[in-house]
Amino acid sequence: MRLCKTPTTSSTGSRPMPAVHYGIEFEYLLADTRGPQAGRLRDIHALDVARLADLLADKPGLGDPTLAEGDLGIRNGYWYLEGDERFDLDGRFCGFVAKGVEIRTPPRPGVAAAIDCLLDIERQLAARLERDGLGLAIAGFDPLRTQYGYQPPLNAFEQRLRAGDREYRGMELSMLTYGPDLNLSLPEWSTRRNLDAARKLNHYAPYIVPFSFSSPYCAGRPWHGWSRRTWLRCDQRPAVKLFLGLEEYAELADRSPLLRPARLAREAGRIEFKAFDAMPSVELLAACCHLLTGLCLADNLRGRSEIPDVALYRRAALHAFDDPEIRNGARAALYAAAEALDRAGNAAAVEGLAPLARLLSNRSTPAHALRASGRLFHPGGLADSLPQAAAC
Repeated sequence: MRLCKTPTTSSTGSRPMPAVHYGIEFEYLLADTRGPQAGRLRDIHALDVARLADLLADKPGLGDPTLAEGDLGIRNGYWYLEGDERFDLDGRFCGFVAKGVEIRTPPRPGVAAAIDCLLDIERQLAARLERDGLGLAIAGFDPLRTQYGYQPPLNAFEQRLRAGDREYRGMELSMLTYGPDLNLSLPEWSTRRNLDAARKLNHYAPYIVPFSFSSPYCAGRPWHGWSRRTWLRCDQRPAVKLFLGLEEYAELADRSPLLRPARLAREAGRIEFKAFDAMPSVELLAACCHLLTGLCLADNLRGRSEIPDVALYRRAALHAFDDPEIRNGARAALYAAAEALDRAGNAAAVEGLAPLARLLSNRSTPAHALRASGRLFHPGGLADSLPQAAAC
C-alpha cells in the first residue's frame, strides 16, 4: 500500500516541516528471568517495592530540569516505579503499590532522537533489573488480573482525595493498564492551533488505536476482543491532554476539558496522547509517533471532538480493522497524515508509516500476532524487537 502518490519533490502546496519536540513515556510489566519461576509475570501485590526502589535508585536523569517530579518526588529521573500512592487518615504518605516500571525521556528534537534516548535508558534499566533476576515485559493490560483490589481498602482521607481530583479517576483501572504517553510540542504553534490539533487527535483516536492493540487476554484466557485496555479505559481516562502555562490555563480552562495546567513553564504547549496500547516494537512505536505528527499537520481532516466516543472505541476494541467504519476512519487518518508529512518534505516519516499501512491492509493488529503466538505478553523490552537483537 503506497501512502503517497507523488514524490515529495513534486508535491504542490508544500510547507516546510515545523520543529517538533518529542518525549516518550513507556510502561512495562516485570517478569522473572531466572529460577524455577522464570518467565512468570510478577503480580502487582507481590512486588517488593522497597527492594526495587533501592535497586533502581541510582538512575540516569536525576535532577533533569525538563521533567517534573511530582509532590512526593517518586517520579524522578528517567525511570521510576509506576503505581498507586497510599496515605494514612491524616494525609501522610504511607505506602506504594507498584504495577511495574516506567521510562520517560526528556524532550528531544524529533521522533528518532526520542526513541534512541528511550532505548538507551531501557538498556540501562534492563541491565539493572537483571541483577535481581527481573526483566521487562510488554502488554497493554495485565493478562492475568481482573481487578486491582485496594489492600487495605481506601480510608476516608483517600476517598476524599480521589473524589476531588480528576487525575485519580479510574486509578483502579490504571493499575492494570500499560501504554505509552507520546508527548509532542510544536514550539512555533499558537495555543489556538495546538488546541485544534488536540481536538483532532481526540476525534480520530478510536480509529487509530488498533494499530497498537496488545491486550487480547483476560484472566489468562483469550478475551472476546482485541484490546481489553481500550474497552475499559475509553470512558475512564483521557486520550489527549494539552498543557498550558498557569496564567493561560486559568484564563482558558473552561474552554476545553482537554486542557491541563503545566507543572513546569517549559511544558506549555505540550500535547500528550495517551490512548495507545503498549506496542511491542520500536518499528510500531516510531510509526505511531509519525502518525500523530502527520495528523497534527494535516489540514484536510474535518473531525474534532473533546469527549470520547465510547461506542466507537468499543467497536474498535472488539473488532479492530474488521469493522468497516474503524477501517475507513483509520485509512483516512493514515493517508491524511502521510500527505501532510509529504508536503512538509519529511520523506523519512512517510516511509516510517509503512508498518501501519501493512497492518491496515491485512486487517491485523499486534494483538492478532500475540494471540497467534500463544503468549500472554511480549517478553523483553522494545530493544528486543530490533533486528540486531534477534541476530545475537
